[in-house]
Amino acid sequence: MLASFLRFFLSTIIVLVLPYSACEWPIFGQSPSARTLTGDELVRIGQIHDAQNHYPEALTYYEQAVEAFRTQKQRKGEAIVLTKIASIFERQGRRRDAAAQLRRALELFSKTSNSAVHADALYALGRIELWVGSREEAASRFAQAKDIYRRLHNEPALGAVMLQSGLLKVSDASSEEGLHEIQQVFDAARARRDDEQTLAALVAMGDADWVLDRIQAAVAHYEEGLALLAQRPHARMEAGLRLHLAALAGARGREEEGIALAKRAITLYQSLPDMSGEAASWALLASFYEALHQGAEAEEALRRSLAIYRQQSVTIHAIRPSGPSILTAPTESRSPSRP
Repeated sequence: MLASFLRFFLSTIIVLVLPYSACEWPIFGQSPSARTLTGDELVRIGQIHDAQNHYPEALTYYEQAVEAFRTQKQRKGEAIVLTKIASIFERQGRRRDAAAQLRRALELFSKTSNSAVHADALYALGRIELWVGSREEAASRFAQAKDIYRRLHNEPALGAVMLQSGLLKVSDASSEEGLHEIQQVFDAARARRDDEQTLAALVAMGDADWVLDRIQAAVAHYEEGLALLAQRPHARMEAGLRLHLAALAGARGREEEGIALAKRAITLYQSLPDMSGEAASWALLASFYEALHQGAEAEEALRRSLAIYRQQSVTIHAIRPSGPSILTAPTESRSPSRP
């Protein structure tokens, strides 16, 4: 009831602040069409809904914006909106649909000058291609994105792609090259006092060590990340790190330590809320209880995990994905992609 009221209130405010001549639709009922608002105005309204996870409404305005930009032959504007649509699809778990939108956007970007959002689209498509197992294609997208970010001197966004690229190289047996790439990001981020990317690099180092079966080194990097978070708290990052450390504790036969870490991760994921992270934490907790022959506790933890996974399968508004590594995706504030 409250959500419906807020959406109605928001739509009323939008009508009131627009010039009267633009209000050719009934105040109560239909949304504005691409014939009454410019593409930029439609995008701005879509962004309001997008920020509140009102995905159907956001998609409605974004799709109208695409039509408006297409009619006006504004290729860059159309491409930018397609990346926004792809972002919603990716958050909903519709990765193949997201990839289709991104490919359409990249066709348009190929006919315009390079921009940060062009690189954003390459990076996003690379992440999806990596998720579906197209590793060579992902590596190519990452390379193209890095090239554009370098030319634009966008160091934070470049660093984010380099972390993903480095991890991919480590997992594809080019470990020295991949580790060097990750180390470059860490050194550059620390030099410019970018705590967020320094932390992301530490996590990537831990992930790389884990892939290479260097468990003690991975733990050291994750713990260094937690120490950095003590100075600048961030619940989602802390939850991810504790989940990683819990899994490594289990790999070393330290189930009691893993239980404490997994429980803390659950509390953090519940506070966000982040259903995927919480479900993964419950599943890991169940494995620890099972290893300790605590059957009742293991059964309850597994029940909770399965309940969340089943709920997610019918949830319309899926939570935001975290990507192959828990912290390395660039944020919108670091690579602006607004028209």
